[in-house]
Amino acid sequence: MKRFPQLLLLACVALPLTAALSSYTTFTTALGSLELLAKLPDVIVESSGLEAAGTPGQYWTHNDAGNLPILYKINEQGKLLSQTQIQGTINNDWEDLAQDNKGYLYIGDVGNNKNDRQDLRIYKVSPKQGFKTQVIKFRYQDQPTGKVEKELRNFDCEGFFWHNNKLYLLSKDRGQKRTAKLYELSDQAGTHMAKLVSQAQIPGEVTSADISPDGTKMAVLTYGKLYVYPLKKGSNQFFSQKAQVMMLPKSGKSEAILFKDNKTLVMSNEEGDLFQYAL
Repeated sequence: MKRFPQLLLLACVALPLTAALSSYTTFTTALGSLELLAKLPDVIVESSGLEAAGTPGQYWTHNDAGNLPILYKINEQGKLLSQTQIQGTINNDWEDLAQDNKGYLYIGDVGNNKNDRQDLRIYKVSPKQGFKTQVIKFRYQDQPTGKVEKELRNFDCEGFFWHNNKLYLLSKDRGQKRTAKLYELSDQAGTHMAKLVSQAQIPGEVTSADISPDGTKMAVLTYGKLYVYPLKKGSNQFFSQKAQVMMLPKSGKSEAILFKDNKTLVMSNEEGDLFQYAL
């Protein structure tokens, strides 16, 4: 049986391997278990966002920067079910997906590696209404104009979610890799200001985020770690309680996370793996 050093540090035991999927399928962490569900289709070269696609076990995903502006529908067996090019858009740097309670999808063209983009936007589409595109343009309330010095580069975003008729964006701290800023943004088409509402010390760089269906948990993904913050139902005080921190060894360059239900998350990485994590 192959063992992973990271797991031994957590006093965990590796479970049986299944060669058909990878060198492992399931391993446990201190607070949950991570299972490899499938390999993603070859056309999905850098999965960077995940959202539910209406049918249990089916998901929307997309590729990262510079690829075609296409939403791919997949299932948990890694089968490609459909692909839809979103008209009137470009994939400058698509980084995450969100969904509201009316079925609208929000595609975050919010990647900002150098922290100098002035054309940040989120595309709002409805799969039930033919994917007609609405555009939410925005800038950050505290972002300076012009060049941002490297140590101050905290105006990138790779994770956001919808909650109580607002969008919430978490920053990826490329400068000091220690602070995630949380911004509130209108979910309506138009030009808006993303309002800074709170921040938290999160070592590393945030790559995705989501809120549970019952509104009682926020998941924040970084490379190799998962932070789950308890929430009071209906609250938007996302960092008011201490997070549970789960180590995610062997999860690769994980870039997308989604609550499948209140106790289960689905994740994907840029290496083409689709995971399920049970809290």
